Amino acid sequence: MQQNELSNNLSKWKYVNRYSDWMYHAYSDYIGKHIFDVGAGIGRMVSYYLPQAEKVVATDIFQKQVDYMNEVFSEFSAFSARKIDILKDDLIGYYNSFDTVLCINVLEHLKDDELAMVRMYELLCKNGYLIIMVPAFQKLFCQMDTNVSHYRRYDGGVLKKMAQKHKYNVVHNGYFNVLGIIPYYLKGKIKKNTSESFSSDLNVYSGKIYNIAASILEPIEKIFPPHFGLSELIVIQKV
Repeated sequence: MQQNELSNNLSKWKYVNRYSDWMYHAYSDYIGKHIFDVGAGIGRMVSYYLPQAEKVVATDIFQKQVDYMNEVFSEFSAFSARKIDILKDDLIGYYNSFDTVLCINVLEHLKDDELAMVRMYELLCKNGYLIIMVPAFQKLFCQMDTNVSHYRRYDGGVLKKMAQKHKYNVVHNGYFNVLGIIPYYLKGKIKKNTSESFSSDLNVYSGKIYNIAASILEPIEKIFPPHFGLSELIVIQKV
């Protein structure tokens, strides 16, 4: 996917702010004060944790998006956005420096996801948390995933096994947005859209529907955590 297309898709998430709230609430309990955000895009989720943070390094592989974040969050002295490729760039200066490393809907874009997990873990200080959210279930993989440069979706247990292989401590592993599977399956597997992503048709009207659904589903899933969903969340602690 070209950078302009990716930026355009990311910008459309402004229509589903309540859904973004729900996403953040799913992992907010693990957010600390010193944060390294991998693949932050245009900073959609940065605004949630930035006001309480003491240091934030938000990264992206596109300079245009790095520049955009630096401009949008320029009033925050604790914030800096940098062009960094988690798989390729030298990160030794960041080792053991952060109590939180975020990787929200990014790992599926990386060819070597296990290497990415290892490198992100190295950035954590003792007792810090690595928070990863990914699209769930390979059976849902369709052209919409390909259109946004996904290498994969994640079946249950894959991330946990990857973490345990390196003797990492998994403190939380669960699912998010169980009913989201239905529209994704209909759009990707039944209608078989070949030129769209899930966010390509987001607008103020469809956004209202998603926001209403998020308002209803969040409290339900909080009381009754689902055993499957559109996304998977895993939290790893460095001990």
